[in-house]
Amino acid sequence: MAGQELSGISALSQELPVQIIDPSVHRLIEEGSTRRRRLMDWGVFHVKQEFVVPWRRYQRALMQRNAALRTGGQIGETEPWSSELQQTAQVIDELRSRYVAELQPMFELVSVDLLGFPAELVYHRGWAGDTTLEEALRSSAARESRLRTTVVGAHRADLEFRIEGRLARDRVSRGQQKMIAVAFVLAQIALKAQTPGIAETCLLLDDPAAELDVDNLGKLLKLLEKVPAQLVITALHQDGLNGIPIGRVFHVEQGNFSSML
Repeated sequence: MAGQELSGISALSQELPVQIIDPSVHRLIEEGSTRRRRLMDWGVFHVKQEFVVPWRRYQRALMQRNAALRTGGQIGETEPWSSELQQTAQVIDELRSRYVAELQPMFELVSVDLLGFPAELVYHRGWAGDTTLEEALRSSAARESRLRTTVVGAHRADLEFRIEGRLARDRVSRGQQKMIAVAFVLAQIALKAQTPGIAETCLLLDDPAAELDVDNLGKLLKLLEKVPAQLVITALHQDGLNGIPIGRVFHVEQGNFSSML
């Protein structure tokens, strides 16, 4: 709020939600779970307001438990933190599951607009679906003792992007991977916009023409006209902004900004 001081990154994120689509967005599909989990939690944080407290408790318990494991701690030393992990992981898992279920229809619609066919989200909670986290921690004790870190839990959650039941990264080109990742970001923004009392998202779009052919770029630009967000778009050349609904244009050279008519 204007004139008020904000304490902590979560308070700032609530007042100024930011999403980024850059030329490397396809890595969301190609690489490990960290990017996907972080992006998923961005949406859970903004749509499920009760998420932040158990998430913070879980992160603290995980840090303390890992510290005990690194020093060769026995079960008695890790047990209090294991109990906290179990309690908070259950809440986190429920909120993530509900969020992904709500996001799925929106993601399918946006992926059809961008790709011409639907893509699917599959959520994995970070431990086997047929066990409790308590059981998973117990069965992984020997591995944890060897690796000296917690190997199962909500911090190992992941999202899979699938097309016709198969992993998207095994089915589509680099350009289509980018479109799937973009569809995920735009679907999150659209779902968030349906949540009352949430600040408008600022979408930073960097060089949208990169790695996209003319057809795919046209689909993206058409969809951007309907995105419920404030758009900040950058391009190396002014031609890269053609077809984009533009408010004001600035030229940046050696760190200096100048307004263009």
